[in-house]
Amino acid sequence: MKIGILVESFPKVSETWLANQIIDLIERGNEVYIYSIYPSNDSIVHEQVETNRLIEKTQYFFYPKTSPTKRFSKGIGFSLLNIQYISFFKLVRAITAMLRKEVKPLIGFNYIFLKGMDDLDVFHAHFGEMGVFAAKMKKAGMLGNAKVVVSFHGHDIFPYKRVSYKKEYGIFKDFADALLVNSFYSESLLREIIPFPQVRIIPVGLSLDYFKLENLLTTKVRLVFLGRLVYLKGGLLMVEIFHRLSQNNSGLELVMIGDGDEREKIESKIKDYDLTDSVFLKGALSQDQVINELMLSSIYVYPGLFDPFFKAGDTQGLVVQEAQAMELPVVCSDIGGIKYGMVDGETGFLVYEGDVDGFVDKIQLLIDQPELRLKMGKAGRDFVKKHFDSKVIGDQLMAVYSEILGKN
Repeated sequence: MKIGILVESFPKVSETWLANQIIDLIERGNEVYIYSIYPSNDSIVHEQVETNRLIEKTQYFFYPKTSPTKRFSKGIGFSLLNIQYISFFKLVRAITAMLRKEVKPLIGFNYIFLKGMDDLDVFHAHFGEMGVFAAKMKKAGMLGNAKVVVSFHGHDIFPYKRVSYKKEYGIFKDFADALLVNSFYSESLLREIIPFPQVRIIPVGLSLDYFKLENLLTTKVRLVFLGRLVYLKGGLLMVEIFHRLSQNNSGLELVMIGDGDEREKIESKIKDYDLTDSVFLKGALSQDQVINELMLSSIYVYPGLFDPFFKAGDTQGLVVQEAQAMELPVVCSDIGGIKYGMVDGETGFLVYEGDVDGFVDKIQLLIDQPELRLKMGKAGRDFVKKHFDSKVIGDQLMAVYSEILGKN
């Protein structure tokens, strides 16, 4: 198949799942075109992205935020760089769509000069806003016979924006062929916005060939938290939980991986509790570095919270699957889509949101019983292999593509 992947920014350090998905599609023999509105500003590029030369496969839109003079000169440069991709039919379609005001001029301009966009089998947009972008192009006749697939990942279906979403996403009823969500929780959020018949649950995944445990023995018990340092992820609550545990467990350590708006508050709380020698903030890390930190850890903890502003919890939490892939038992909040990504009592424990005592009790149980940690860790990897490995997700994705391509 010829598959176009549309994203706002690529490659992003927080979206390793997208790179994994693209790599799997390429390895299956598909011709994949990556279209990104903006280059990523992230300083870290995952090794998998570089190894598979995904940036070289990416076409970036002409979408400059600059003065009219600089925009004109950059537009000339963009045009000359991509002039070989112009065709008479693309030119006619774009001009017609712009005159009819079916698409904005910048969309039409990019369509003229970007390679492959008029000859795709599937145009797969990630996140709702990019899906609207794709659906408008389909409506304007700029995608030929390509089928439009839209994946929602969480912050594009927050309930607090439901009214505006209903207006924006209405175009999917006629100009999208399949909508994908990453959990049953995400499905419920989307169905409250738009009654679309073709909603499929396909979680984001990871490569078990990449996430694999080496024989590394450590006697020290170390907790690990992996996620953006924002309210939704529960970083401040994590410090509170660790503070309680550290009072009865000398030598216990906590590593927190990620960055975000609450970092200063978390640093302040660590100092207030005098935990600077046992809590380590690592910031954002590459995927290889994350794997190394998980390999050195004993228990993964995710005290996620229901965000009162966004009125939602995390829709999947891929980090929970990453931890299980590395044979770590997980202790997580029972909110949103998190509970669908592990098995309570088998691969770890679910705890009521915000229940510090509950988290402390379950983590202490795992600290005291190393054999239980080992048993749950192995069960966790088996669970992820069955439900979240990139090959499994790839099979599900290809099945959706084949199904919609088989329909007139």
